[in-house]
Amino acid sequence: MIRKNLYILFLLASACSFAQVNLYSEVNTTDAKVNSPIVFTVVLEIFGEDLNMESPVKLPDLTKFDVRISSDQTTLIDPVKKIRMNQFVYQLLLDPKQTGNVKIGSALVKINGKMYKTEPIDIFVKEAEKKPLATNNPAKSMYLQMQLEEREVYKDEPVVAVLKAFSRNISNFRHLEPAKFEAARNLMIRSIANFDESIEDTENDYSSQVVGMFVIVPKVAGVMDVPPVEIPFSNHKNTLVSNKVKLNVKRLPEGAPINFHNAVGKYDVKIEMIDKGKENFEINKAFNIAVKVSGCGNLSPSIVPKILPSPDYEVFEPKIINNSTPTTKGIEGAVEAQYVIIPKKRGDLKISTEDFSYFDPKEEKYVEVGSKVLVLNAVNAQDIANAKTTLQKVNEYTNNVLEKVDSPVMDTKKLQVNEHNKLNWLGIFGNLLIIGFGSILFVYFNKRRKEKKKLESEKKNTVSAPIINIEETEELLRNKDKFDLDSSINYLTKKLSDENPSQFFDAFEALKSEADKYCQRLYSLAFSEYLRSNFGLIDYEKYNQLITKVNIEKYSPFSSKEKQTEILNEIVEVYKLL
Repeated sequence: MIRKNLYILFLLASACSFAQVNLYSEVNTTDAKVNSPIVFTVVLEIFGEDLNMESPVKLPDLTKFDVRISSDQTTLIDPVKKIRMNQFVYQLLLDPKQTGNVKIGSALVKINGKMYKTEPIDIFVKEAEKKPLATNNPAKSMYLQMQLEEREVYKDEPVVAVLKAFSRNISNFRHLEPAKFEAARNLMIRSIANFDESIEDTENDYSSQVVGMFVIVPKVAGVMDVPPVEIPFSNHKNTLVSNKVKLNVKRLPEGAPINFHNAVGKYDVKIEMIDKGKENFEINKAFNIAVKVSGCGNLSPSIVPKILPSPDYEVFEPKIINNSTPTTKGIEGAVEAQYVIIPKKRGDLKISTEDFSYFDPKEEKYVEVGSKVLVLNAVNAQDIANAKTTLQKVNEYTNNVLEKVDSPVMDTKKLQVNEHNKLNWLGIFGNLLIIGFGSILFVYFNKRRKEKKKLESEKKNTVSAPIINIEETEELLRNKDKFDLDSSINYLTKKLSDENPSQFFDAFEALKSEADKYCQRLYSLAFSEYLRSNFGLIDYEKYNQLITKVNIEKYSPFSSKEKQTEILNEIVEVYKLL
């Protein structure tokens, strides 16, 4: 029997805990003036389904005021507690008719046979000031009202909030500054820039204007309070404060894909080259690609899928470019992640993104986009050299030589040929005379040089012993065709001081090519293999790290002179071993 009674008590206690009534009222100020309206708000909240509202809310006696009434009713389901809540909001604009102490009585409502009432409110009304309201204190004749276009949304689904200002004096709208939201922990709020700011007429001689629009993205499920919005006045210390609004945030449906990362809306994903037109990509040389997500919803950098790591390439942290804009439909536009990729393997190169999926709130279903793949062809330096024609090789060598020669700038505009002019015979004979004189001098000095070389050779043969082994022969060849590092370093230093990064890195490529050719000619090895064979793995790794650092800095959008100076010092340290 005792157990049965305890069970009944617990059952009643649980029912009471799920059934609750809240009735309260408030005013925006207790110190009012004649012709300065007071905002009086009555709120009734009924939690649970077993409570029956037997009578409508009875407002207090308001005969001492001119009254304007607006009401709103909302039914929400708390997704966490699974409780239904009915909310009734009555907002009244009270314009006092007399001065002195005025009492606003209690609002009444009868629910399940029980009468609920609010506490009465005392206000003090002063005489109206002689100055016009518009030049004195416009806050006393204005109020704000915030509305949500949707009262029930999914988690991470954007909702638009519209903020309206009401005033009897149209000129008061000019004094309003931009609206400011209070800090909200579980809400992401972005302001919409372009909206209709036209003024409309309403009842009781009031005019209204939309003074703010916001996109709100809820981050948790449940019944949430959207905080009030504040608007300060430019010429006054007063601030207008809007009402709070409740938002019912539903949980996302079950069955979300494993790759779902809170993307709510409708999106499209692309992976593409930034450097258009390239077909082949050299090993250990960097290039740029982009992963782009476009659409409308809770668009942000956090939903962009990442590039999957692979031993075939090296990938670095991306640069994020956010081109999203809050609109009346949500957050629209595109977010792009730009990556630097360095191939490590010759052949087909497959660059893949993570699988991507999103939740479409209109269709109320998950959409799986999958992974995006970019297939490229990675080649080495030998492949590029083999693919070049003889003419291309000659032009490349000529360009490398000309870049190292300081030549005066010629004004090509003055070198114009007129096909109708007569031949200048005097100039032709003068040029032939100069050529003949130069030829005589060349033959004379060439003969003197040969005679001097012959004497030196005979003198050397009488003094030194002849070369009799292979090592001495190789040493002679190396001294005869020595690698000219100093001129290359001087040219790199000059381009560094000119602050010309592109020519600096082109000069390094020319130095790298000359070193490889020199080592190939003397040792039948590439420069990197020469370092490995003669100096060990430490210097070999230094060279590979230098090549990687040069490629990263060459394609980096933030290349600096300090970084290039550091690279130049490493170039000297590595190539002085040759």
